[in-house]
Amino acid sequence: MSEQDAPSIDTAKPHSARMYDYYLGGKTHYEADVQAAEAVVTKLPEIVTAARANRDFMIRVTRTLAAEYGVRQFLDIGSGIPTEPNLHQVAQSVAPEARVVYTDNDPIVLQYA
Repeated sequence: MSEQDAPSIDTAKPHSARMYDYYLGGKTHYEADVQAAEAVVTKLPEIVTAARANRDFMIRVTRTLAAEYGVRQFLDIGSGIPTEPNLHQVAQSVAPEARVVYTDNDPIVLQYA
């Protein structure tokens, strides 16, 4: 994709990927994302715990699939903003030959591609 084809990123509007990054303690979010995320936290205080549990689940499942079941190819649909450890890091810590395809449609996520 060329720069002129790349979609613009409106940092004045919150985005779920950047809000999720905020819940995980990441750095790729803007004031609009923080405000929206905090509004969700007031209504659903367990959202931060749920986001971290989701991340921990990905790590456990990836390790198990690679170590115990011999899975060597992974597809991460809606991968979001990179957060360490990334899926490929987890898989390759068990099986260095493991391969991962990341997919997403969020312009800010695509900047990390």
